Amino acid sequence: MTQIDWNLLWEQTKSLLGVLAAAGIVIDMTPGIKVQPVRWLLGWVGKQLNRDMQSKLDSLAKDFEAHKVDSWRSEILDFANSCMNRRKHTKEEFDHIISVHDDYAKYVEEKKIENGQVKLAYEYIAELYRHCCEKNSFLVVRPSDEEEEK
Repeated sequence: MTQIDWNLLWEQTKSLLGVLAAAGIVIDMTPGIKVQPVRWLLGWVGKQLNRDMQSKLDSLAKDFEAHKVDSWRSEILDFANSCMNRRKHTKEEFDHIISVHDDYAKYVEEKKIENGQVKLAYEYIAELYRHCCEKNSFLVVRPSDEEEEK
């Protein structure tokens, strides 16, 4: 029966790893070669070490996205509600809500989700905006009005 010399095996393994590491670094640094074994290996090790953190970040990103969409939806519905309650708005406020709706509509289209209430509210806002443009009946805040409020 043959006995294994563990010290010799360990020394040979260290030597082989040293040669592989040196060859990998040379290959990584050579401009014409597309293969980058050392960078790939370090990237793989990094992914394995950060797997838990990545899943937490993915969950946080999903929560943030849901909050952002809900915020857009709430802002549009709130604006439509204030218009229905006969509150006048400036042209800049209308422009802002139109921009918010554009972002929301783009998101809804990309994710292929339903848009019932917001669609109806925005149609009302758009019709009111057209009416205000035709009649020039936007709320106008004058510098003298701002001084009286102070």
